[in-house]
Amino acid sequence: MAVLGSTLPSLGLFLCLGMLFISASSANDSDSCMSFSAVIPTTGIMASSDVYEDNKVYTIFVPVSYRTSSVVLRALDTNNNSIGFWHRADLACNSSVLYFLKGTHEGSFEASWKSPPSTNITTVEIQAFAVNIQKMATFSSLKLKKQAMTTPSHSMISTTRPTTTRILTTTQIQTTTRNLNPTSTPTTTRSLANRIFLSPITDAIQILLVFLTSKLLF
Repeated sequence: MAVLGSTLPSLGLFLCLGMLFISASSANDSDSCMSFSAVIPTTGIMASSDVYEDNKVYTIFVPVSYRTSSVVLRALDTNNNSIGFWHRADLACNSSVLYFLKGTHEGSFEASWKSPPSTNITTVEIQAFAVNIQKMATFSSLKLKKQAMTTPSHSMISTTRPTTTRILTTTQIQTTTRNLNPTSTPTTTRSLANRIFLSPITDAIQILLVFLTSKLLF
């Protein structure tokens, strides 16, 4: 029993060390590409297009310096799931890929990423880590967003309304003209004819009265 009691602490220590080793291995296997000693935020990452489209190849430009030894890239959807395909990566991990920089690079590193054919994705975030020999990484990211579908403009409806109004106005004017002209023209014609016809009769009566008056006097 004494021997058994003396071996229990050693066994417990062995189990603890085993659990630590397993947890460290699991964390390392989850994404060994993302093992950094420090991460410094920066800017400068760009893409050939900032509009997201399904099943399209994008060129990603990552800012690097002569101290950069590798570049880690990953593309995440809104649920932080890794999506798409990175071309010619040197190492593929669970959620990222790693490119080794061969030689000295100053300026930008280019990589090709192809979006998935799924039509349910609206936004993708591209993350880049430029890693140096000391495992220090500078982090930059950008978002690709799908364009919203355009709807028919209300101006098409408004442009048809003035045309309809003009047609109705013209029709009303023509109708009014047709209604007024037949009534006004015959009335004016009859008045003029009456004046022309009655004028000689009036003159004749006046001449006859003068003649009768002269007969009576002389």
